Amino acid sequence: MIVIGIDPGLTGACAVLDHNGVRAVFDLPTMPVPGAGPKALVKRKIDGYALCQMLLKHCPLGEGKPTVMLEKVNTMGGANNAVQTQGSLMRSLGAIETVVECLKWPVTHVAPQTWKSAFNLGREKSDSLDAARRLYPAAAGELSRQKDHNRAEAVLLAHWGRGELA
Repeated sequence: MIVIGIDPGLTGACAVLDHNGVRAVFDLPTMPVPGAGPKALVKRKIDGYALCQMLLKHCPLGEGKPTVMLEKVNTMGGANNAVQTQGSLMRSLGAIETVVECLKWPVTHVAPQTWKSAFNLGREKSDSLDAARRLYPAAAGELSRQKDHNRAEAVLLAHWGRGELA
């Protein structure tokens, strides 16, 4: 069984797990937003074509349909949540959903609180890195930098999903 965990967003990541462990973990590919000027708040978007190619590279069609665990994201108010940033997050989510739908792979949307509670994770990103490294020491090289917390969360989301599907 192959399970894919996706932490959406422009700095998000994807992890592919199989019976041997972490098959692949990578940052979500992005590309410039066409027509975004130098003063635009959001200058990048998910590159859907590149994401599709990366997923197919690690999950060839002949191996059966993987299950995708996609972190559920929502918009929220507040001074630190600009409308453009929230719009970008929802745009990223829509691009990811479209790629998965085109591949006809089943997807489950999972609230962060749901899967994070299984690992006793709070807001500290380093905790996600530590948990993913403990579970999958062979993937520690892909989780070596502090900014790899999104990769770690994708790994943990896929791990949680695999447990749910077992």
